Amino acid sequence: MKTQYILIPFLLLSLIGKAQVTWSDDVAEVVYNNCASCHNPNGIAPFSLMTYQEAYDYRLAISPAVANGNMPPWTADTSYQRYAHERLLTSAEKNAILDWVAQGAPEGIPSNTPPQPVFANEGFLTQTPDLVIDAPVYTSKANFIQDDYVCFSIPTGLTTSKKLKAFEIIPGNTSIVHHALVFTDPAGTYASDTTSGDCNGPTTGLLGGYTPGALPTVFPGQGNINMGYTLDAGSNIVLAMHYPAGSAGLKDSTKVRLYFYDDAVSIREITSLPAINRIDGSGGFTILANTIDTLYQDQNSAPFDVSVLSVFPHMHLIGKSIEAYATNSSSNDTIKFARINEWDFDWQEFLFFKKAKKLPANSTIHGRAIYDNTSNNHHNPNDPPIDINGGFNTTDEMFIVYFHFLLYQNGDENLDLDSLTQEFYSVEVAEHNKTSSVKVYPNPFSSETTLSLDISKSEVTSLYIYDMRGQLVSKLLDRQLLTSGENKVVWNGKDNENKEVSPGIYFYSVVQSGVQSSGKIVYTNY
Repeated sequence: MKTQYILIPFLLLSLIGKAQVTWSDDVAEVVYNNCASCHNPNGIAPFSLMTYQEAYDYRLAISPAVANGNMPPWTADTSYQRYAHERLLTSAEKNAILDWVAQGAPEGIPSNTPPQPVFANEGFLTQTPDLVIDAPVYTSKANFIQDDYVCFSIPTGLTTSKKLKAFEIIPGNTSIVHHALVFTDPAGTYASDTTSGDCNGPTTGLLGGYTPGALPTVFPGQGNINMGYTLDAGSNIVLAMHYPAGSAGLKDSTKVRLYFYDDAVSIREITSLPAINRIDGSGGFTILANTIDTLYQDQNSAPFDVSVLSVFPHMHLIGKSIEAYATNSSSNDTIKFARINEWDFDWQEFLFFKKAKKLPANSTIHGRAIYDNTSNNHHNPNDPPIDINGGFNTTDEMFIVYFHFLLYQNGDENLDLDSLTQEFYSVEVAEHNKTSSVKVYPNPFSSETTLSLDISKSEVTSLYIYDMRGQLVSKLLDRQLLTSGENKVVWNGKDNENKEVSPGIYFYSVVQSGVQSSGKIVYTNY
């Protein structure tokens, strides 16, 4: 009995010592910064997490997804290489979510909830595209056993060549678009295929793709640095769509929004090619049933220096891990591109580097891929396992590593690619802001802007600045008591670390006594 009485106080102290974690004070900001870009009412996720009640309702799904590292989705090993727009939780953020759920997911004081990020109704890029490519309405044929892969070859209608600055793929039905790839077909001869169920698109001309949560493709361009891709007159855009098993009977019409440079702008031409490609008619392979096998592939690079902007590793269902790097015998350098330790066919994307990687002439590009063709691999399409060959069908396998690259220029490796993709803004702010009680002037602005809040009584107020991806930029006011009358807050175009932000679209989001409102701000930097 004495032992029990001794233990009880220690257990109580342990419980009391663990501070209560609440949605308002601890978890909302983590969710807004890491989850809300997909989990918002207009996002591609199946449910929103923008309010306490929404997060509470899905708390039992959130906890294991965070604990297992499945959410937010990110597969690249960041101890090997770093990338722009990484979706990673810190240990403190992860623990905040897990502790919150374990403690019963309390709300806390509602008025302490931070301002919500702001998202466009459709897509990330809010400006008007120069060209929209619409796929025809298609009804999925993916039954509960077989996925459906179809290709739409769509004429651009271009009578003159255009210089592509950015593009965004907008699924017509986010609930059934597993992923989409977009290719250019300069000759306009690639045929649509909506009947075979196995179309993966052309073998060349891949521009990029869409997976849930992935950002639009914006090529670096600002000032006298303008990188892009020439779309030839008379060319086609090919959309390779993947509709997952169980989506039969549901309709989709995906579109691609294209944004061009002015015709007078000179661009540095970007090329996209697979540096490693075992599915090119000359390097086939077979993964025997009930084996775990490793493939290696070496490829000589171009006889001139290039700057690599992104990497896109690609495998199919029995892929286990994949790695790509390069070596240069003259300098003894190793250039690391990507390592994915746990391949996930459901989450694959072009990984853009924070800074371009210089690939010296006549380097050797190395690829290593491991495949698990056993019954222990729950992604294996065959039960029992059978021999799987390299091929284009989903139930075949692939070993491909794509790159976006261009001719090297001195200093490319020092360019901040993230900042060079942010000067992509619109000055049409008045219409967006007309219902807000906050006045912003000047807007657009180049050095500083004033946000004026006219309130009738003293109120606790929070005022945050978010970027167009929903990432927190600056906390101008954080639960500050404002007195009645006009309150002016100045933003100087810097983030919470006092670093100047990149030109582009930003949103202010304000909470006054628990009431949310928001508006658009444009920073031009000139």
